[in-house]
Amino acid sequence: MRVVLDTNVLISALFWGGGPRQVVDLAAAGYFQAVTSPELLAELEAVLSEDFGVPREQVDLVLRDVLSYAEVVAPAEAVSVSLRDQDDVKVVACGIGGRADYVVTGDRALLALGEVEGIRVLTVRGFLGICR
Repeated sequence: MRVVLDTNVLISALFWGGGPRQVVDLAAAGYFQAVTSPELLAELEAVLSEDFGVPREQVDLVLRDVLSYAEVVAPAEAVSVSLRDQDDVKVVACGIGGRADYVVTGDRALLALGEVEGIRVLTVRGFLGICR
């Protein structure tokens, strides 16, 4: 099973634990193949450094950790879904390009899609329900 973990899930796992941490731990344990893209990695880097003030050395450690369990894929060039937020389009493009089965997110606009091009969009709780 191939899964895109949205940046908000990774940030929540780092700072607050809980369900998002469980999802990341499952990815790190090889329970499923996490997929990401250069654009999503850049977004994670920016959010950590700019929004949370995480020092560069720690940002590098987080990125290295993500790269230890996530496959970096080329995002789809064309996405047939209309989303107002370009950050959401990046997530969908990663899922399509990475042949993902699921996108796990807390983003309401993405969750409202339910499914896009055969990729189910789920909350952390919904995804953990499938994993158990």
